[in-house]
Amino acid sequence: MIAERPYIIYTLPQSRTTQALTGGRIEKVWANVQRFLTTCTNADIKAPNTIYLNGYTADTDHGEHPDLAIELIEKTQYIFGQGTTGTIGYLYPTGTPLKQTKTNWELTAIDLARALDFLIDAQPLPKYNLGPIELILSYDFKLTDVFSKKELPHQQYPSSLLIWLTRSNCVSPSLCFPFTEPDKDFWGYVDSIEKFIPFKFDRKYLRLGRPNKKGTANVFSKI
Repeated sequence: MIAERPYIIYTLPQSRTTQALTGGRIEKVWANVQRFLTTCTNADIKAPNTIYLNGYTADTDHGEHPDLAIELIEKTQYIFGQGTTGTIGYLYPTGTPLKQTKTNWELTAIDLARALDFLIDAQPLPKYNLGPIELILSYDFKLTDVFSKKELPHQQYPSSLLIWLTRSNCVSPSLCFPFTEPDKDFWGYVDSIEKFIPFKFDRKYLRLGRPNKKGTANVFSKI
């Protein structure tokens, strides 16, 4: 959809798909995420757009011990069912499947509390290159005023968080601010929400978006 008016967006460059969530342990990270969503958005915390669990076997070719990963996957299967298992990739150019596998569980909002408790209780998670277990949540929402709790007007696009809760908690954010320029109203709003944002809000990732002269695409410039 082409923008009808300029707007400001916070999103990461293609060279960096995620950034760290603040808090350290999963329960603290999740508390920070909840605080932001409750205070600054209209999101329903109990109903993410998507909920996935992924469990990975160990990369034994690089010295990872298999037993802990197997144990975690078996515990996950006991609680959430068998899941869907497949290779994490294929060797090029032969197409031979890699030995390491991933098991995926597609969950619903009913499962959210159990999944969070499961990951929190599983800490500390082993230091494997992948997983060995991760909870992936996505939320789409509109930004709200911290004080009035009303949605900000003129929001053309939803904002979103794609969240990974695991040993290294991270997020891929997209925050769409309905301000046509980085004026005092915009910076005043940023100041009001910045302390609630559950990751380091790096202002170098802000861009001003607007339709091109032909109205066929959006173009972006640094602020």
